[in-house]
Amino acid sequence: MKANFGLFFLAIFLVAVWTGWEWPYIAKLMPVYIAAIPGFALVLVQLYRDATDWEGGRGGQGGGIEMDEVYDLKLEKKVELRRTVAFFAWFAGGALAIWVFGIVIALPALVFLYALVEGKERWITSLAMSACTFLLVWGLFEYMLESRWPPGVLFR
Repeated sequence: MKANFGLFFLAIFLVAVWTGWEWPYIAKLMPVYIAAIPGFALVLVQLYRDATDWEGGRGGQGGGIEMDEVYDLKLEKKVELRRTVAFFAWFAGGALAIWVFGIVIALPALVFLYALVEGKERWITSLAMSACTFLLVWGLFEYMLESRWPPGVLFR
């Protein structure tokens, strides 16, 4: 069963490389060079490990990782419902904020608020995470790779 799963992903990465190989360099940078080729190589390593029962430096001890702990957490329905609603509220709020303000503004704001409220981080830590998100979204994608994110409806 593990081999079938690996072969499935091997095919996906192979199709991604095959499809994107003729694209211009800037268009294929992320999907081909950063995702598909490394993914293809990692799947090949995993298929080798599955086929040979290789343990990765364990000296033939076998057995892999011991998993003797059983995770069995039963939540009250009220807690489960509250967490589920909170998750979807954050998700919907983030999608709405991206639609209204655009991803360059909304994503760092979402990271800041989520870290502050749900993660219970200090505001300075939340601000640092938000700044890193902004630098990634704007600095890497917009400035260096010249990918233009669509503006939110507020700024059209």
